[in-house]
Amino acid sequence: RPVQRFHQYCRWVTNCVGLRNHRSYMIMLLGFVTTAVADTIVDLILVPVHFVSGTWTAEFLCLLHLCYSIYFAWYSAPLLRQHTAFIMRNELTQEWKRDDYYVVVGPTGEKVAVTDLDAEDYNRLFDEFEYDSSRNPFDK
Repeated sequence: RPVQRFHQYCRWVTNCVGLRNHRSYMIMLLGFVTTAVADTIVDLILVPVHFVSGTWTAEFLCLLHLCYSIYFAWYSAPLLRQHTAFIMRNELTQEWKRDDYYVVVGPTGEKVAVTDLDAEDYNRLFDEFEYDSSRNPFDK
């Protein structure tokens, strides 16, 4: 069935993510981050325990799992943060990548669309981009 404001297709939840159906996708991302952080905490507790008992294979596996958990949290937490911001602004990934709703405030106070800047000004002013909710008709 058609999804309003199609955002992306997520094969892990076997569903298109769009307007009013972010729940399963966000629950999946939250589960990823929660699991990674909980695993990291448990591994930080277990590594010293195995180190004291002298079981080097268990310690090695815990260290390996700790590295994996940190890596997993490092990459899944920003994804959760970014998609939470997309939902709050009702913005699509494609719109974000194209800078559709971003502006730079000029020296006289006027807002200049980022898409109207030439390459040199775009690169120079990149850190000053601001989201302008008035340009997004869905952000109300």
